[in-house]
Amino acid sequence: MLDFQPNYDFPVSLQPIFDQHGEPIPDHACVMREDNNMVLGVHGSRYTMVKHDDVVNSILDAVKEAQMPRDYDLKVHVIDGGRKLRGEILFNDLVVEPKVGDYVKFRVNFFNSYDASWSFSQSADGLRLFCLNGCTRPDNVASSRFKHTQSISVEGSASKISIGLQTFISQPDVWREWMHTNISRNFVENFFKQTVAKAPTQQRLETKTNERQLEKLLQIYDNETNELGSNKWALYNCLTYWASHTSDTRNPEVTRKNREDAIASAMRHKLWDQAELEGIF
Repeated sequence: MLDFQPNYDFPVSLQPIFDQHGEPIPDHACVMREDNNMVLGVHGSRYTMVKHDDVVNSILDAVKEAQMPRDYDLKVHVIDGGRKLRGEILFNDLVVEPKVGDYVKFRVNFFNSYDASWSFSQSADGLRLFCLNGCTRPDNVASSRFKHTQSISVEGSASKISIGLQTFISQPDVWREWMHTNISRNFVENFFKQTVAKAPTQQRLETKTNERQLEKLLQIYDNETNELGSNKWALYNCLTYWASHTSDTRNPEVTRKNREDAIASAMRHKLWDQAELEGIF
């Protein structure tokens, strides 16, 4: 049952849990809704809380950063007493005179929960008009999904959505071309080895691979293909995910800058342009 509540920013906190003798239970805590003392979820030590208002604000910041049109509708639904949150931003009349094959609206979806029943996730898609009767289907642009653990990154996920939005608005033909450029996993692995997973070496003619980096990038790519398919757009989203999720590094801002520079260099590599001819590889 949906509670259509505008109040998604109610105060919450992690509180200890006690046994029948009044002793705290180690490595466990509960999410407490402070305005009515309702317990929204009970969790172990690996749980990381992400507040509903942080999710909504991160999406709104991403929209602002992407310089999207301001004519949009924001809907936020608080569900099950605040345990879950579901939201949508729908951009109106993205294409002024839509015809079959055009994108008539752009949409951002986001989800969160305090009871861990829903992963924290954000996604963006374009609604493509595919028949004269006004029927549309969504084409996924970007998505991120996290369990509520230490690896969660609200800012990184929103940054990825922002990059997807920017590419969709500023380069729609490029985005569509990448979406319809199918590539194999072998091609992607070779691309990584030649670019962002290439390890520095003293020998000019010798090429070494950062195997740990390669494994991480391939894992991200596999996750992207589950949402976007095995295409150049999924590869691009893999790279933007890798660049924007740096919170677990020693110096996140420096790491992000270095990764962004590495991606810019990789997209100038001959293999990036040869992806369109990947069928011959």
